[in-house]
Amino acid sequence: MPSRGTVCAVRAPVSRWTLLVLILALVTASCGGGGGDDTQQVESSFTPPRTYEDLDLSGPEAAVAEFISAFVRRDYIAAALILHPDAQRAVSTAVNENDLTGLIAPNAESAIVARMAIERDGDHLLDGIRVFEIAMEEAMTNGGFIVDLASGAEGLTLRTSDQYGAVVEGILSSNGSDVVFELAPTSDERWRIRSARLTNGTPLQIPFSGIPTVDSPSRNLEPRDIWRSTLPNDSPQELLDTIVALVGLGDYVSLYLLLDETGQRGAAEQLPPSISSDHGLVAMLLDTRLDTTGFPVDVTEADPIASETLTIAQDVGIGEAITFAVTVGENALDVTMARDSAGAWRLRRMVPVGELTAPTPFSLG
Repeated sequence: MPSRGTVCAVRAPVSRWTLLVLILALVTASCGGGGGDDTQQVESSFTPPRTYEDLDLSGPEAAVAEFISAFVRRDYIAAALILHPDAQRAVSTAVNENDLTGLIAPNAESAIVARMAIERDGDHLLDGIRVFEIAMEEAMTNGGFIVDLASGAEGLTLRTSDQYGAVVEGILSSNGSDVVFELAPTSDERWRIRSARLTNGTPLQIPFSGIPTVDSPSRNLEPRDIWRSTLPNDSPQELLDTIVALVGLGDYVSLYLLLDETGQRGAAEQLPPSISSDHGLVAMLLDTRLDTTGFPVDVTEADPIASETLTIAQDVGIGEAITFAVTVGENALDVTMARDSAGAWRLRRMVPVGELTAPTPFSLG
C-alpha cells in the first residue's frame, strides 16, 4: 500500500523518448498518450550546471578565484563543493552541534536558526550543503558575513605553496580588509579551500574566522538558486526528463538536489563518510559512489509518463506525493515524486517495479 500522502497512478502505454534527444538537443520532452505522431517536442532552457569536475581547482590561485566567483554569483552550492573536506565536515559538525560560529557573524545567527526551524522536515534535508547555503544567503541579506566575498577580492597573491598546502592573500573589495585563504590538495590533486580568514582570525576555526572591523552590508537581495535554477522540475515529466539527462551526464550532485527531503535522508543513511576522504558532503558522496557503480536502475530509454498519471498529478497538493510506473524498454520502474513548497516536483524514490523493500531513494549498496 502507498504511504500516507501518496497517490498511486496506473501506467498506460505511451511513446518512447530517447536519451540522445535529451543530452544532445538538451530539450525537455512533453508528451501526451498515444503514438509517435502525436509526440510534441518542447524546447527547454535546460543547461547542465557546472559539476565538481568542471570547477577549475588545478592550483591554489585558480581554486581561490573559483571560490570568490561562486560568492559573487551567489552560487553557494558551488562554493560548498570547493571547500576542503576538513571544512565540509566542520560545517556538518556545526549543524549537528547547533554551533554556527565558523559560518557567520553573531548578528545573523538568529535569522539562520529561525530559517532552519522553518525548513526542518520540509523540502530539504538540513545537511551540511543546505545549511551552508542557508547561512550564506542569510549573511548576504542581513550583513552577517565573517569574510565578505560577495563583492569579490583584489590583489590575490600566492604567498606560500608546497605539496601539502598553500596560502593566498588578498583584499576584500567590499571593505578593504585583508583576507587569507589556506588551501590543501585532495587525493585527486585538486586544490580546495580549507579556510578563509581575516588577519585577526585563527586557522583553527574553519571555514571562516575573524572579527570584521567593518560589518558586511545588508544587501536585501532575493536568494538565487543558481545551481537549482538550471534543473527543470515544474512537472513530473520535466523532472523525469531532467533526471534522465543528469544520469546520462553523470551529474549526481544535481540529482541529489532534485531529491525531496525523504530521498536525501535515505541517501545519507546509505552513504557513510568513509566512502571518500576527498568529500564531506552527502551530495558529493553520492556523486562519488555512483561514478563508481553507475546509476542503480536503467533510465536510458524511459517512456514518457502516461497522460492519465499527469492528469492525476495536477491534483496532488503541496507536501503530497504520487507513485506511478514508468516503462523502460521491457522493464518498468516504480517512481515516487513529491510536490515541494514551491509547487515544483522532487524525486523521492525510483526502484524496479515490485521491489517493495528496496531502500529510498534507490539502492546504493
